Amino acid sequence: MSGAGSMPGIAGTARLMFYSLLAVSLMALDYRGQYLDRFRTIATGLTEPLLLAVDLPAAGVEHLAGLLQQRSTAQQRIQALEQDLARAQAELGLLNDLFEENRQLRVLLETTERVRTRHISAEIGAVDLNPFAHRLMLRRGGRDGVQTGMPAVDAFGVLGQVDHVGFLSSRIVLITDPDHALPVQILPSGERTIAYGSGAPDRLRLKDLPMNTAIEAGHLVVTSGIGGRFPPGLPVAVIEAVSRDPGQLFAQAIALPLAEMGRNRVVLLLEAEPSDPEVSDRSDAEPESGEATETGIDSLPVEAAASDDIGDDAQ
Repeated sequence: MSGAGSMPGIAGTARLMFYSLLAVSLMALDYRGQYLDRFRTIATGLTEPLLLAVDLPAAGVEHLAGLLQQRSTAQQRIQALEQDLARAQAELGLLNDLFEENRQLRVLLETTERVRTRHISAEIGAVDLNPFAHRLMLRRGGRDGVQTGMPAVDAFGVLGQVDHVGFLSSRIVLITDPDHALPVQILPSGERTIAYGSGAPDRLRLKDLPMNTAIEAGHLVVTSGIGGRFPPGLPVAVIEAVSRDPGQLFAQAIALPLAEMGRNRVVLLLEAEPSDPEVSDRSDAEPESGEATETGIDSLPVEAAASDDIGDDAQ
C-alpha cells in the first residue's frame, strides 16, 4: 500500500523536474540563439490582423466622433461668419442710406441758394400706400409755418403741393396723382397746357394739345406761373412721346417727371409771394384741392420769349 501510494508523488516530482529542465533549456537556447524573439515575431505577425480587426470598430467610432465634432465646429463657425456678414451688410446699407441722404441734402442746399424766397425744408415721414392716391406725409406742420397749397419741390423738379396741414405734420399730393392738375409750359415751343397725373408713379399726361403742335420728345415741361401758386419756370418733366391720332381733335403727350418721386428724404416747401396782387387775389379765391395753382419765386425768363414767338407766328 505504501509503495502504491508513493507512485503519484514520484510521478509529480518527475514532471516538475522535467518541466523545470525544459524551461532552463529553453532559456539557455533563447539566450544563445534568440529563438524566442523569432518565435515572438512570427506569432505577432500572425495575430496582428486579428488584433487590427478587433480594434477596427473602436477606431471607426472614434474617427466618426472626430468628424462629427469637426462638422459641428465648422457649422458654428459658419453661423458666426453669417452673422458677421449680416451685420456688415446692415452697416453698409446704413452707410449707403446716409450717403444718399447726404447727397440729397447737398443738392437741396444748392437749390435753396438759387431760390430767392422763403422756403421750409421738410423731412418725409411716410408714404401713402394707397396705389390710387399719390401722397407723402411730412414731419412739418402748421407750427412750422406750413400752409395749404405750398408748392413742394426737390433738387430736380416739382413734386406736388401741400393739400392738408396738421399742427405737427402735413401732407402733399404728388403731381402724378390722378386728381392733380398743374398748369405748365412746354419749351422751346412756349405752348401752355395742363399736366395731369396719370396714376403711374413715372408718367404725366398732357391733353388737348393742337394737332399741329411743334412739341417733340425731349422737350422740357416747366411751370407756367398761371394761377400764381407755382412760380414760373420750375422744371416739371420731359416729353417722352407725342400722340397725334387722326380720329381725335387734339394731340396728347406723355411726360416723365424730373423729381425723384420715390427716393427723396427731404423736400422744399416754397413760400413765395406772387408779384401780381390780382393773381394773388384770384388764386386765394380758387379752391385748394383738385387743382394745381401757383406762387412765385425767382422765375426763368420763358414766358416773355414764348409770347414773342407766338406774336411772330400770328403776324
